[in-house]
Amino acid sequence: MIIRSKALTALTLIGLLIHPTAAVSQGASESKSLVKVLSDHPGAATALTTRQKAEIAEIVTKARGNKNMICTAASLAGQRASMYPLVRLRAQLVCDYAKALNPALKTIVQERTTTSRQFNGRVVVVSR
Repeated sequence: MIIRSKALTALTLIGLLIHPTAAVSQGASESKSLVKVLSDHPGAATALTTRQKAEIAEIVTKARGNKNMICTAASLAGQRASMYPLVRLRAQLVCDYAKALNPALKTIVQERTTTSRQFNGRVVVVSR
């Protein structure tokens, strides 16, 4: 599976540079687009840590009017094939937890490869 790592890198850099920003809203409600790289999972674990749960809850709270959440599994290009499903499972668990906090959210899970070691195995969350 060929996946563009440049898109993930660009998405992550935008998130790190911009952080929570107000998007142009229509009508009286104001929508915020948020991008967050969650803290790292310990080892090969898939369960969410309390810190990650707090980060997800913060995103869901800050983006109260948003209807979509995209959970992107970031994997290092060229690693063992067994790691790709593991990281995707992490992203799925993040979206499931966000959906449990706000059942009205539409969640999307996707995966991207990256060349940056600092993003390997992490989940990038985008709320729109």
